[in-house]
Amino acid sequence: MGYFPFFVELEGRRGVIVGGGTVAARKVEKLLLFGPELTVVAPDIEACVRIQGELLQEDAAASLHFKEREFQIEDLHGADFVVAATDDEALNGRIADYCRERRIPVNVADDREKCTFFFPALVKDGPLTVGISTDGKSPFTSSWVRREIEGMLPEGIGNIIDLLGQIRPAVMAAEVEESERKKLFEKLFSYCMEREGAVSLEGLTRLVNTWGRHEVQ
Repeated sequence: MGYFPFFVELEGRRGVIVGGGTVAARKVEKLLLFGPELTVVAPDIEACVRIQGELLQEDAAASLHFKEREFQIEDLHGADFVVAATDDEALNGRIADYCRERRIPVNVADDREKCTFFFPALVKDGPLTVGISTDGKSPFTSSWVRREIEGMLPEGIGNIIDLLGQIRPAVMAAEVEESERKKLFEKLFSYCMEREGAVSLEGLTRLVNTWGRHEVQ
């Protein structure tokens, strides 16, 4: 039947990753883009995981903590989501069972049957996020589709979306009718695309005043 792709706000949410190797590092790298409070628990946390903390300056909303010791089940108390990324299949299974019983979303590396959520292959450019999933059946296919999408997206699409978000209140004020708002947004989007995102908020505001029914003060 497949999995419905909810887009969930993770900023400030508490996530626990059990495991300190390359798999954990990949999960941390993806998650930190969305501002959660992550804790990594493992008796040996490798440099590939720790280096993600050095990159936190790119997203001040996120936080990353380490507990370099053996995992304890109490580490999962209060977690909003959990990733089991150890090389111990029995431990991963115990973590998954605990989370399922308490309805905590859990991802178990390389064991789709124990997962209640999957990590999609991500395409991210500013506010644009595209997630690709094959229900955990073919990660290679997800990666291939991700590369294809990345190749077809126009340069500056993230900046365009940011600008359209900022100009949205002005469009709402300029056009009362929903159908007219849609037309104005389409014209603004086309204008930005033609210039590959090399536009300014001031320039778009002038266009809204020119193209809209009501001048925006």
